[in-house]
This record gives sequence, C-alpha cells and structure tokens, in this order.
Amino acid sequence: MARQFPIVIEEISEDLLQIKLKEKEIDCPYFFWQLSQHILKSQNNLEVVPGEDSLVIQFNPLLQDREDIKEAIYKQSKSIDASFNNKLEGSITVPVCYDDEFALDMKHILNHTGLSRSEVIGEHCQRDYEVKMIGFTPGFVYLGELSEKIKLPRLTNPRPLVPKGSIGIANNRTGIYPIQGPAGWSIIGRTPINLFDTKRNDPFLILPRMELIFEQITKSEFNAMLRD
Repeated sequence: MARQFPIVIEEISEDLLQIKLKEKEIDCPYFFWQLSQHILKSQNNLEVVPGEDSLVIQFNPLLQDREDIKEAIYKQSKSIDASFNNKLEGSITVPVCYDDEFALDMKHILNHTGLSRSEVIGEHCQRDYEVKMIGFTPGFVYLGELSEKIKLPRLTNPRPLVPKGSIGIANNRTGIYPIQGPAGWSIIGRTPINLFDTKRNDPFLILPRMELIFEQITKSEFNAMLRD
C-alpha cells in the first residue's frame, strides 16, 4: 500500500492557497511537483505554482468555492505514492559552453570565488546534480547541490533578458533558463539544446528527480549542435 503524507492548506489571501507537508522527511520538491500535475489534470482552471517546500494555488473566488478546492486537493494528495523518495528517475547529460560570449558573469564569479576559470568550470561540471524542481518560467530547471566553492548570492541588479539556454548559479543552486527572459542568477555558460518545446508530445525535456550532468563543449561544438 502506498504511503500517504498529510498536508496542511493555508489561506494566504482570498484567492491564494498554500499547501505544505506536515512532515519534511520526504523529497518535498518532487512531492509538490507530483501534486501539481494531479491537480492540473483534474482542475485545469487553477493556477498552480510548485516550489521546493510548498505549492501555491490561485483561484477565482467569484467563480470557484474555496472549500471545494481544498477538499479536492486533500483527495489528490492521498493518491500520491511517496515511495519515490530514495531513487532518481532517469539521467541526462547537458552540453554547456563556458566561453566568454556565453558566460556573461564569469568575471564576477572569478572575483567572488578567488578561483581560476578552469577551477570554476571544473567545480560546476564535474559533479552530478539532482533536478529539484521545475518552475519560474516553463521548463526552468532548479538543480542541486552546487559546489560550496562557487556559491554566491543572487545578482543585486537582475538582468531584464538573457538568451534561452543560459545557465546560472545562485546560493546552493544552479539552473537552466529554457526560454529567453529575465535572470537574477550569475550566468556561467549556455547550452545549445532545447529544453522546452510545445511541439513535442512532452514539452519538458527535463523533469524533477532526474539526474543531470553538465558536459563542457567548445564554441564550435555549440554552434554545430545549434544548427542540428
């Protein structure tokens, strides 16, 4: 029998609900990702935003009853099997170019860490990451844990726009921007692969609980992959 985990639903405002777990001994990001997918399949008129330790639901209080939504969420939470806790599901290798053209904040990273360029690249790509969650923008990949040696805070002045495929670092996370958009993380490189494509049956190339490895490539290899 699948193990079930009790949730708490808090009313943040008249149109927002926040869902949390009563116990934190399981993989919270993946639990909330799973719950968000269950909710969207049964109630696609809700805005669902999964996070690392909670899930936020936005609804229209003029058209939807809060208590009915809460009851449906409790029911959906009981259908999730948390036996996923101890294993990753699949792996993917993501090519990344760390050349200056793509590593927009490399100078800042070097100054902050005191490391050489090759050391920073090594600390970033010579380790296995777990996909913690997907969010912020469609397909944005949150990965952990980042090497202690290259941890640094978010940018004081976020960029209004970075190219799709940009790879950033902030605090204990590294992440991939699948589409062009704003960025508050330091950009360390870029990947040529398309992480989010609505033309695919499954638009998301990477999903929570996958293992991800970065592989350094040259600029010529980047351009060749981009053409393909």
